[in-house]
Amino acid sequence: LVFVVAVVLLTYYCHEPVPPDVPQPTMFAAMAIVMRTARHMANIGEYLGIGTEPTNLRYILWALTRAGQKVMTLGTAYREGLECTDTVFDGVSVRVYEPVSAAKSNVKVPGLVFIHGGGFVLLNVDTFDELTAHLAKELGIVVVSVEYRLAPEHMFPAAFDDSVAATKFFLQNADKYNVDRTRIGISGDSAGGNLAAAVTLALAKEKGLPKLKTQALMYPVLQAIDFNTPSYLDNGYMNILSKDLMVSFWLWYLNNDVSFKEVFQANNHTSGQLKRSQYAGYVDHKMVRPNLRPKVVTPVKKESIKFPEIPNIATILDPRFAPLMADDADLEGLPPAYIMTCEYDVLRDDGVMYATRLQKAGVRVEHDHYERGFHAFLS
Repeated sequence: LVFVVAVVLLTYYCHEPVPPDVPQPTMFAAMAIVMRTARHMANIGEYLGIGTEPTNLRYILWALTRAGQKVMTLGTAYREGLECTDTVFDGVSVRVYEPVSAAKSNVKVPGLVFIHGGGFVLLNVDTFDELTAHLAKELGIVVVSVEYRLAPEHMFPAAFDDSVAATKFFLQNADKYNVDRTRIGISGDSAGGNLAAAVTLALAKEKGLPKLKTQALMYPVLQAIDFNTPSYLDNGYMNILSKDLMVSFWLWYLNNDVSFKEVFQANNHTSGQLKRSQYAGYVDHKMVRPNLRPKVVTPVKKESIKFPEIPNIATILDPRFAPLMADDADLEGLPPAYIMTCEYDVLRDDGVMYATRLQKAGVRVEHDHYERGFHAFLS
């Protein structure tokens, strides 16, 4: 009887709703179950007085991903042909991937700054080592992977500041790596896509600095004022990246106070004034649901907007924190963008909206939407 009950409970726990047209249903379910289990373990640890949920979750996922990587790369030489160096760019730890052929080339090669994802809280350059090595080898370019400081120990703007510092250093010292400073791009996935977009916006205003050649954003997270977009409503239950977890990530990055989680999830962290402002227009659902009526907005000055009593709440309108909040004028003249979105992802509409707004601002955009893709499928 105990055995039967245990089997039933295990079967119930391991059941994970999978969209019918996902091409790798087993992988989807496995990733979701791992994430759900890791969160349970992290919460139990916090309840027992062992660490906090974000730090526990970080260490659990680090251990799991490293173990998985060792199995997946066993017997392979994915770094073959590369010189990989851990170094420091203006106080920020980075890992540089240099193809041996590029170092010996008489012609300077392109470069790429890559900023990893993980909700501003999890993962590191080791987690993305295989992916960044693959990029360097396949493209024949020098890749710089940024080890930015993680929340909640280091809240906003720490990750942004580190990403800006590392990118500027690479632009200014490209010759050392035989890189053409006029052909350096920036890329990132998820939270890394946020940071890549934010750095692009910030450096576009810098004078005396080479301009970034392109920005490549993979399923980026770009806004924190509307958690009821169609993609949050459609996919918020998915454990790979649930609405609950994404709101937690934002709060750990903003003020490390998840007591406001329910307030954010219900969109009660913004005032009626903000919901009628131009910032609400920046996340107009009509951009993803063309049959809807466009949102009527009233332009207001940022400093006049009222907010609920939540620590650091005005930061949600800062483009360094949420790039989708950049004004239209700030989008003009940005480098060409590649944006990847996935159907089964709470962040789908963030990317769609940003692609739409960039195009309206005259920026050349290539938008790839994976109709059967899910968050983090690339890595």
